[in-house]
Amino acid sequence: MTKHITRTTALACMLAALSTSAMAQDLTITFSGLAHQSGTLKLVAYDSPAAFTQQQAWRVAQQHVSGNQPELILRDVEPGQYSFMVYQDLNNDGRLNRNRFGIPTEPYGFSNNATLTGAPQFPQLAVHVTQQNQSLKIRLR
Repeated sequence: MTKHITRTTALACMLAALSTSAMAQDLTITFSGLAHQSGTLKLVAYDSPAAFTQQQAWRVAQQHVSGNQPELILRDVEPGQYSFMVYQDLNNDGRLNRNRFGIPTEPYGFSNNATLTGAPQFPQLAVHVTQQNQSLKIRLR
């Protein structure tokens, strides 16, 4: 009897793991509006308003710029709501450079191609990832 329960439990765990990974998908993000064909795109993604507010990234990724519309593929993305921010690190110093007034001097962009007048908020940038191999386009400014 114990072996039967153990096998049943093990089978249930394997099926649960397989169904969870079957829901995960790739998300392809394409970038446009790049001022230069150099540097590195640095992407920060958040999976909840709380994580966004606390600046606890769900995922951080980078892609060297090559071509007019580089893309970055995030693997194993669970269906849900996410916010994305990106900048083009032209001088590869690892930070978004700003002028003395705090205005970015390197290209940057947000999911939903949001144009903001203040600090970004999760709902303004939130996109729903719901389908297999979904794509997203972010225009840098």
